[in-house]
Amino acid sequence: MSIDGRSRALALVLAGFLTACGGGSSIDESGSGGRANTGGAGGRGGPSATGGSGATGGSTTNGSGGATAAGGQIGTGGTSATGGAGALGGATNSGGATGTGGEAGAGGTRATGGAIGSGGATSTGGGSGGAGPTGGTGGSRSGSGGSAGAMGGTVGGGGSGFGGIAGGSASSPGVRIVGRTAPDGTDGSTEYSWPGVNIQADFTGTQVSMAVNNATSNNRITVVVDGGTPKVIALASGQSTVSLASGLISGTHDILIWRNTEASPGGTMIFSELTAFGSGGALLAPAAAPDRRIEVVGDSLSVGAGVEGDSTCTGGIDAFTDNYLAYGSVAARAVSADVVTIAYSGIGVYRNYGETTPTAASLTMPKRYPYALPDTVTWNFSLYQPQVVVINLGTNDFGSGDPGTAYETTYVSFVQAVRQKYADAYFILIDMYGGMRLTRLNNVLASLKASGETQVEVLSFNSVQNNLGCNQHPNVAGQQGMGMTLAARLQKLFGW
Repeated sequence: MSIDGRSRALALVLAGFLTACGGGSSIDESGSGGRANTGGAGGRGGPSATGGSGATGGSTTNGSGGATAAGGQIGTGGTSATGGAGALGGATNSGGATGTGGEAGAGGTRATGGAIGSGGATSTGGGSGGAGPTGGTGGSRSGSGGSAGAMGGTVGGGGSGFGGIAGGSASSPGVRIVGRTAPDGTDGSTEYSWPGVNIQADFTGTQVSMAVNNATSNNRITVVVDGGTPKVIALASGQSTVSLASGLISGTHDILIWRNTEASPGGTMIFSELTAFGSGGALLAPAAAPDRRIEVVGDSLSVGAGVEGDSTCTGGIDAFTDNYLAYGSVAARAVSADVVTIAYSGIGVYRNYGETTPTAASLTMPKRYPYALPDTVTWNFSLYQPQVVVINLGTNDFGSGDPGTAYETTYVSFVQAVRQKYADAYFILIDMYGGMRLTRLNNVLASLKASGETQVEVLSFNSVQNNLGCNQHPNVAGQQGMGMTLAARLQKLFGW
């Protein structure tokens, strides 16, 4: 699908006037206010291997939550190629306050396509799926990875895609699904839980609806037709046919349907088909996937939690969460790339929010990362091979204070495990708040380079993030600044 020019222009304008604000104050996703800490001044880092020195950050925490099934622990190892380095420092100041539970969301700008299906390593048979590097518990669904060549979910007759082409060739009518998914039963439906999973299609007609089944009433989607104004729709629980657009001029149209909410409290969504195109209308073949692929791995900051809220957070953080407005989505639109987001509020790489010492039951990112659906169906990594992996973890690890060298060791092992999945990817490790967080992250970078990894760097959001959203998360302006900082780095690295 084409990128909305007006949206990109708006993104660039917003990025132009963003100033350094916010800082290392305590983020609290659990519903209560965190400790506000005053950040120190930091400068813009140069292209050094260890990143620029950021401002002193405070203690930052995120909420916990989600499923409790055991996942497969990510292993270690990896390869290296060539790469640059660099980081940005920035100024910080004091944080804000608090809120409790809820749901809702709102618009943004147009996104681009991507490609994905899901592998299902299963206990009931079926095709093979991508297991965790050192193992992981299989799900109860069967299925195959599909054709990785097309890198998209395309199904004839308007059904959902599951890893590559299903029901015809790339020129057949169908949709393109971007994000980790799994097949649901035998009717061609597609199940997904991660934030940012999106469905793209072209069609003729005057209207369009979507058949979907929601596990809860907490899910919301952003719908963009023909690159126009984004519209947020709250979905009811259970099976329903949702009108996405009506009253369109008879002709050819494109549509983007973006999941705003995360796995908890949203739960799974099961997409069946696009339908009801109006008299003479029909689904067309989807647009080709761009040859630009990003993966974002993170916590609530990558989810877009609380982005549309403020310090009052009336209704709770979930009421203001919108992945369509999160920095990864912003960056992908700016560089016309696909983005797949693997993010979960409260998650850490070594320990989760509220933990002092992780336990065997701690579902940290190394345990959840292998899954198409957390934490039941494993993912087939051959279906989506990103050129760049952005990792933004550590906020929750520091929630109970400095996690120490165990954090560094676990972080290094996680990056090396992801390297095993993506032989050619470039890694960007995000610093949010400077201070000891940046020190630890630079130690991670040094350890990776010492082990032979060269395609890795640190990039700081410290100068552009803010704590002005719900529960001291970045608001729309903060996420926009973070997204455009990432986009600028991608443009320099890859010429995007």
